[in-house]
Amino acid sequence: MKHIGILGGTFDIVHNGHVDVANFVAKQLGLDKVLLVTAGKPPHKQSGVLDSEVRHELVEGAVEGNPGLEASRIELDLPGLSYTYRTVMQLSELLSEQSSGNVSITFILSAEYLDPANPSNVTTWDEADAFLAKVQLAVVPRGKYTAELARQWVEELKLTNVRIFDQQISSLSSGIVRDAIKNGLAIDDLVPPRVVELVKKHGIIYS
Repeated sequence: MKHIGILGGTFDIVHNGHVDVANFVAKQLGLDKVLLVTAGKPPHKQSGVLDSEVRHELVEGAVEGNPGLEASRIELDLPGLSYTYRTVMQLSELLSEQSSGNVSITFILSAEYLDPANPSNVTTWDEADAFLAKVQLAVVPRGKYTAELARQWVEELKLTNVRIFDQQISSLSSGIVRDAIKNGLAIDDLVPPRVVELVKKHGIIYS
């Protein structure tokens, strides 16, 4: 059986934190590979976002030279809005065909998406029950969203098949990178080297 991780996101803009989280979870859970899935048309972010092809090119640059990570454009190639359940089902089918066998999928997400007070918490996602039955959740703390809170929320939401990591792997956010670019600051310590090159190549700016 193949053990595949999925880290989805708008990736506006992809940064070292994304890479560090993907590598960490892959190592801790013994995953064969983690796919960084670039959201094509995320239903919650449809304006003020970099072009999807540019975002995906940056993700490809971010995983360059890292055999444990792979950039996936499946959501860019699917018509309509990008819904996680549909993406997972498509990837599961595709990966099963490629490996001629069963595939287990671990979906990586930030602890904030377990917060019952968050209107975008995982139980509100499209086809949430079917999605949660299909994957294992790997939850990473982020800022004030601690592992302790995540465990409380798992009980409150009655979720199963969830692995919560105790340590915060990265405090970086895409907003930090965007602000650095907006203010003309160097981003060499925030994103992988190839991403620095691509930001310059595309003349990416934020106002």
